Amino acid sequence: MVSMDRSQTAGTGSSESGFHWPSFALGLVLLLLVVAQGEDNGLPGFVGMAGLILLITGLYSAATVRKSWLRLTTQGAALTVAAAGAATMLLALSLRLVGL
Repeated sequence: MVSMDRSQTAGTGSSESGFHWPSFALGLVLLLLVVAQGEDNGLPGFVGMAGLILLITGLYSAATVRKSWLRLTTQGAALTVAAAGAATMLLALSLRLVGL
């Protein structure tokens, strides 16, 4: 598998500390979106928004071959996250249809 980490090939030579403020801030914003959607639409809102975020994150990471805010390092991991997001969105749809 091809590694999605370009920091080693960029020639910077700096090592990552493991904590990245922009990723942390993006994660907080996405968490607030999940909470807001859940407050508005109940359980299907929580599940659906979380699935949408996973789907978009996985597709972005797979298409651009870059690490996302989830630190996905391989294209297989990114596609797995995208598939999990799609399955979670289908679960939210079924919860909405059941009436929860």
